[in-house]
Amino acid sequence: MAKSTTIHGIIVRRHWVHPSPFDPYLPMRVDDPLLQATFVERPNRFVIHARLAETGEVVRAHCPNPGRMHELLLPGAVVYLSRAEDPRRRTPYTLRFIEHPQHGQLISLNTQLPNQLFAEGLATGFFPQFQGYSRVQREVSVPHPSANGVVSRVDFRLSRPDAPACWVETKSVTLVHEDGLAEFPDAPTTRGRRHVEELAGLVAQGDRACVVFIVQRPDATRLRANRTTDPAFAQALEQAVAQGVEVYAYTCRVTLGCISLAGPIPVETSGMENKMEHG
Repeated sequence: MAKSTTIHGIIVRRHWVHPSPFDPYLPMRVDDPLLQATFVERPNRFVIHARLAETGEVVRAHCPNPGRMHELLLPGAVVYLSRAEDPRRRTPYTLRFIEHPQHGQLISLNTQLPNQLFAEGLATGFFPQFQGYSRVQREVSVPHPSANGVVSRVDFRLSRPDAPACWVETKSVTLVHEDGLAEFPDAPTTRGRRHVEELAGLVAQGDRACVVFIVQRPDATRLRANRTTDPAFAQALEQAVAQGVEVYAYTCRVTLGCISLAGPIPVETSGMENKMEHG
């Protein structure tokens, strides 16, 4: 019998079938009613105004993706909103999806989904490079190697008795250029740079560490660090890979009804001394 849990408004059903690396697995079904609207403006990183298609009313919606998204959030772009569960919330709606203004590609904007997609992939054996670990911990605290004991959290710690721990940080990606090149980040991220520095420090201690980029759209063919937008992050990632941090990237199949991992894409970054992993 299938089991289901609700994560961030998305119903995740476990069907207990053996996953194929070429087929979508365990799609996260979007069971919340979605309202079509058109984007009007973005007064700050976390709020958008959108005009509901059905009524013409302009409403406030929470934007779960703090990235710039300049190529997506254009006036008139088609967006899809869900109602907030708490009627007292200052933003009564949440931005869930957007259609690319130029070619209509549907893109998921929920930055919380990559962690859950990765966790479900672990549970079903979707990732061959992460099989064999008997324990999975979430949001594990680690000290930053150069911040005088400041502690932050890594998304996942995988462990088993006969091997070093494996630390995994996931990153959500939405920026994809016309030629299929995905880039991360689309806005400077001090936090992201700190994460890869922490992973490099964990490798230096003898553990395994990985960054997994989840592109929440299907049209990316490769990924690289966005040196133009955030050269500090790009340099930190290059140095981390040179020190042994592994990097992977995956695209997603996205519909208004469900979201699922699709497959791996190569990661390219100029100056890498180490070839980055292709799933």
